[in-house]
Formats: sequence, C-alpha cells, structure tokens
Amino acid sequence: MAEYGQTARHVAPAELVAAGKFTVPYAVNLTLSSTGGLFSNDLYKVKDTNGDVVFKVKAAFFSSRRLLLDAKGTPLLTMKPKSFIRRGTRRVFRGESTSPNDLLFSVRKSKMFQRKDHFDVVLATSTDEAAPCDFKIIVRSKEYTIYIGEIDHEIIAQMNRKTECCARDRLEITVNQNVDFAFIVSLIVILEEIKPSRRSAM
Repeated sequence: MAEYGQTARHVAPAELVAAGKFTVPYAVNLTLSSTGGLFSNDLYKVKDTNGDVVFKVKAAFFSSRRLLLDAKGTPLLTMKPKSFIRRGTRRVFRGESTSPNDLLFSVRKSKMFQRKDHFDVVLATSTDEAAPCDFKIIVRSKEYTIYIGEIDHEIIAQMNRKTECCARDRLEITVNQNVDFAFIVSLIVILEEIKPSRRSAM
C-alpha cells in the first residue's frame, strides 16, 4: 500500500477513509438514491448489487455539513463548503472532524476548463494550489467520469443517472478495482450537492 506522499497517478487514495476497508481487488457496482424528505436529515443511501446498504449520507442539523456514514452509522467523512462565498468548493475531512489537521481532500471548479463542468480533486498533501490536480471529474448531463491526474485519461470510476418514477434519480456507480469506493461515493455526493447552485455559486 502506498503512502500519502505518492502521487495519485501511481495509486488511488485507498487509505483515505478506513485503511483499505473500502478497497477491493475487483470492480464494485453501487447504486445511490435520494432518501431525503422535507423534515428528514437522511439524504442518500448507497446499496450494493445485493440491495444491502453500504453507505448513508446525512445532513448535519442547522449546518451545511454532510456526513458519509457506513452501514452501521459510523461517520467516515464530513463534507462542507469551504466558505459561505465559495460554496462551489467542498472540503472533506476524516470522520466528524472539520479540523485542518483532518483535511483529506478538496473538490473545486477546474480553472482550466470554463465552458464545461470540470472539477478538480486535490489531496490535502498537495500544498501548492498551482500544482496539477490529483483527480479530475468531468460532468455531463447524465454521467460523471472520474480520472486520475490532470491530463492522464485513466478512468477510475463512472456514474450514470437513471430517472425513476416520481422523478427520483437512481445513480449507478461503477468503481474500478483497487480504488477506494467510499472516496468515489463522496465525490458523487458532493457533485449532487453542488448541482442545484452550480451556476450561481461558481
């Protein structure tokens, strides 16, 4: 297993969440669906091909924070806007923390592509803001594609959107082998959360 200091082009961040617990040597297929009601803080559930819940996403009460939980309800990641003004940038922390010491990665609008929805993922180990991103996400109307690096086109995960009855979407996620699928799910949740305010916040 590689250390955090290695670049993303050599290894996906398999230890970002739980020391390889969510990294397996085969491709993983997941389904993310919205569960949130008007008075509920339950936002999403993620299930595997057997229909078993793998992750849950909850909103923290009276806060813009989103929590990624495992099936038992253990907090894995906290996702929050960087600031009220820069709501299009999300920062992701370990567990329920929002301490800079527990920052794992950030998701931001790509500076290189202004006409399409491109997002950069920068690991907390990247201290130089001018450095190339560690991962890139390209967003199309019904598809997200996640790549390693700034210019390499090695796909590590994809999401396809299916619209079901009552206008609810079902997001079908495929994560390549040896890639942390909790990490991938967090990226997709962030994009779903950014989506309603993408034009006004970016």
